[in-house]
Amino acid sequence: MLKLIQAISKKDQVVAAIKDAILSGAIEPGDQIVESRMAQQLGSGIPLVREALIALEHQGFVQKTPYKGTTATKLEPKQIREIFQLRVELEALAIEWAKENVTPADIKELKVLIERMERAATELDLDQFYENDLDWHRKLWVLSGNTYLADVLERLVVPLFAFFVMKTKRERNAYIESAAMHSQIVEALAQKSARELRALMKKSLMGWKDDMMKLLFTENSRGQKSL
Repeated sequence: MLKLIQAISKKDQVVAAIKDAILSGAIEPGDQIVESRMAQQLGSGIPLVREALIALEHQGFVQKTPYKGTTATKLEPKQIREIFQLRVELEALAIEWAKENVTPADIKELKVLIERMERAATELDLDQFYENDLDWHRKLWVLSGNTYLADVLERLVVPLFAFFVMKTKRERNAYIESAAMHSQIVEALAQKSARELRALMKKSLMGWKDDMMKLLFTENSRGQKSL
C-alpha cells in the first residue's frame, strides 16, 4: 500500500512514496501511473504528483510515452542489448576523453564516491549504493568535456540503473566487488594509457551487461558483479 501523504507534504515526500511503491513491487514495471489516481491515493494534489513524476523520470524509475502516458520503467532483453551497444562505445569514449581533463581533485572525488559505495555495500543500503554508483559514472561523463555525450549517456544509462534496482537484489560480496572494479578504473584513469583505459571500460561494461541479463531474465542467478 502507498503511504498517505499529509496535506503539508512536499514534493520529495511524494517522490519517496511513489519510488517506494515501485521498489517494493506495489507498482510493477510497465504499470500505468495515472496522476489523478495517484494523487487520491497519496492525499496530495495532482500538480505535486506531476512534479514528482518528472523527478522520477530523471531518476529513470518512470517513462513517459506519447499517447500512452507515464509507466513504471520496464526494459525488455532486446532493449537492454541495444542500449548496451551504444553505451559500451560511448562510455569508453567518455573515459578516454576524461583522461585528458582529469585533475587530482577529480580523482579524489571519484574515490570518495567509491568509499560511499563500499560503505553502502557493507550495509546493504542498495539505494545509496546505486545513487553513488550513478554519480560516479556521471562524473566521468562530465569530465569528457562534451555536454552532448554526457546528455546521451544520461538518457541511455539512468533507466538501466533504475530497472536494475527495481528487479534485482544480490549478495553483499557482489556489491563490494563492484566497488573494487570502480577503484581499478580510477587507478587506470590516473596511470594507464588512453587505449588501455578504453579497453578496460569496455570489458567492464560488457561484463555488467552479461551479468544483468542473467540476473534479470534467468531464474536462480545469484552473486553477479556490476558496474
